[in-house]
Amino acid sequence: MLAVLFGAGLAPAQELTLPQALDLARQRAPLILSARARIAEAKGRLTGALVRFRDNPLVEFDAGPRFTPQGNLATIDAGVSQNFELGGRRAARIAGAEAGVARETAASDDAARLLLRDVSIAFARALWSQKRLELLWGSERLAAEFLDSAQKRFDAGDIPALDLNLAKTSAVRARAEVRTATVDLTEALGDLRVFLGMAPEDPLAIRGDLRDRPQLNLDALLVAAVDRPDLRAIAAELREAGSDAQLGEAFKWPDLALGAKYSRDEGNNIVQGGLKLTLPVFSRGQELQATGNARSSRLRFELDSAARTARSEVRTAWDSQRFRAETVAEIESAVLPALDENDSLAARSYEEGQIGLPELILIRRETLETRLLYANSLLDAFLASVDLQFRSGVLR
Repeated sequence: MLAVLFGAGLAPAQELTLPQALDLARQRAPLILSARARIAEAKGRLTGALVRFRDNPLVEFDAGPRFTPQGNLATIDAGVSQNFELGGRRAARIAGAEAGVARETAASDDAARLLLRDVSIAFARALWSQKRLELLWGSERLAAEFLDSAQKRFDAGDIPALDLNLAKTSAVRARAEVRTATVDLTEALGDLRVFLGMAPEDPLAIRGDLRDRPQLNLDALLVAAVDRPDLRAIAAELREAGSDAQLGEAFKWPDLALGAKYSRDEGNNIVQGGLKLTLPVFSRGQELQATGNARSSRLRFELDSAARTARSEVRTAWDSQRFRAETVAEIESAVLPALDENDSLAARSYEEGQIGLPELILIRRETLETRLLYANSLLDAFLASVDLQFRSGVLR
């Protein structure tokens, strides 16, 4: 199939296949790179949650003279204390942070899934535009040849002005269709360039065949659908909400602080141990518990609904791609073999005077539209296959 270079004056580039384009998108697409950067942000929260003590040790020191009638005495007070969290707060924070990392990882995978679908669609539309342009180039060439022949025959008085005008109209129409197809190809390649994160000066060439569609299995796709990245993101968010509720429960336990203190008073050395407790009388993590539990209920509903929706989408997409593939197969078996023969028969009939130029143009137009119908059907079947892979989550 024709490979098209996008960008005038650029050196020829290695032709990209669809798998190569998808790999390139995974490596350099801005949307994917940005999503991956969010994972590092989530890991920063996990780093903080893994620290053994949430509060740093507190060191206190007081010193000064004591003025007495007997004289001045030095007074020193020094102490160190450390707060300890009880009730599993640290474990709850770690679990929540790990769930946050899992959520951002799943969100990154889902962003990749969405982008790879867009890349596949843009690539397919570019291939379709190339095929369409090839067909229209052939039609334009034939229209120009017929116009030249009609002009000579008109000058010789063999055909009326109506036939010449029809030939002119056909040639103009063919040139306009070529320009439109060229615009479609330019736009498809431009979209692909954006999705791949390519600079405007980077050469881009593609090759492939819309008939190359992967063989898929419905049962395997239904199994894969329950592990779709967007579902994994909801599941991770559900775990995160559960961790928040667990953290709220832990605030029912008191805060504990252990410390030691040294004092020097009137020449006496005093060493003491200390224990501090905050009584959870008023603030007992009520907000975290309420929001965490409410969020968990909402996310469980969303996860169940999303899982059902995913399976339904896969079945619908499966039927769609199957019907479209059947359309392609029928055109290939019942229509395409006769098109070349029809072209030859029509041309010979015209040369022998059995049909006129209007009939010949009509037959040529019907043949072209049938070939374009086949190209459109190939595109529809390919896009249906891409949609099926996207809905099932195997496109990643």
